[in-house]
Amino acid sequence: MDEIELIDAETLYYEALSQQKMLIEGLLSRGLAILSGDAKIGKSWMVLWFCLQISKGEPIWGIPTSKCDVVYLALEDSKARIQQRMQELTDDPPDNLHYGFSCGKLGAELESQIRTVISKYPALGILFIDTLQMVREGSSAKTNLYAQDYKDLSALKQLADEHGICIFLVHHNRKEKDSGNVFNDMSGSMGISGVADTCMVLQKDNRFGNTATLSITGRDVEERQLKLVMDKNVWQVTEEITSEKLRRQAIPEFMFRVAEMLLREQSFGGSMTELLQHLGIADLKPNVASRYLTQYYGEVLEPLRMGFSISRKSAGRLVGLWMDVDPDDYDGPERSEIYASLFPERAKHDGQLSLPAAASLPSQPSLGKEPEQA
Repeated sequence: MDEIELIDAETLYYEALSQQKMLIEGLLSRGLAILSGDAKIGKSWMVLWFCLQISKGEPIWGIPTSKCDVVYLALEDSKARIQQRMQELTDDPPDNLHYGFSCGKLGAELESQIRTVISKYPALGILFIDTLQMVREGSSAKTNLYAQDYKDLSALKQLADEHGICIFLVHHNRKEKDSGNVFNDMSGSMGISGVADTCMVLQKDNRFGNTATLSITGRDVEERQLKLVMDKNVWQVTEEITSEKLRRQAIPEFMFRVAEMLLREQSFGGSMTELLQHLGIADLKPNVASRYLTQYYGEVLEPLRMGFSISRKSAGRLVGLWMDVDPDDYDGPERSEIYASLFPERAKHDGQLSLPAAASLPSQPSLGKEPEQA
């Protein structure tokens, strides 16, 4: 067996390497991409519009695209349907967009067919496969689903990386939803999202409505959500939610309850179980609450000059919570006002929190401050 080829850190650090090329700047890179969503909610309309825009080098949602040859394997559609949809989307069909309506299966003919397409169209930048299920063989009950998913998609990723293109898969969501992580809604195992360089999940706000949310994550793109509305069969962006805003939305209710309790009471000492009871939270485990304090301290407590400590005693873990208060050193807005400005969605009645006035904030927080630990 050949030995593992290694490269030292200094050589790699200074090696001239080309940067990852984007098909849609900041949204879609070369490599393996997947768009998943429920059946018949507009995934194929989105993909066809992507094909037209990228092949022409025209913007998608105002974002620059990299013009290249495009291949679209529309395996669930007929020529007549694609023709009709294309006529609704453009009056100028590009000659560098190519369609296919049948192909071989993964692990059989498909890989060699893709290599033939790449050699025939050297300017090819992206190849769409609609849908993934149409190019997969059925698996037996004895098959390890994760291993099979990982193997199948790794073969496509290897092809994409080897030739510097994007292979873009259209996929379906499972019926059972995961309210905690939209990317877990993809049908199949975690092996699918694990291999893909870019994952997108399209979810309609209402099955029969015309609004939806597109969630995007990936190795070379910033995590974000796009709020969309269907207008003349084109998905248009109405709002962008960045990774920073997504993280703020993920802050658990427990952290807000802690902050609001400190605004009223200034301090707390006791077990985590006692704290949860004091906050009126019955469905959160103490160990998870302890993790939340550390995980979200910098976003909720630190800006308000609130601190915490967790210590182990013979009776169990004890948590201490407090506010740093030194009114003589600070001349600024009330702490409750700062809380309302940081988290306006928590404010009530024209921006006023339903809390008593809190002590003044002594000074502005320094970035990266670690929470005090006992």
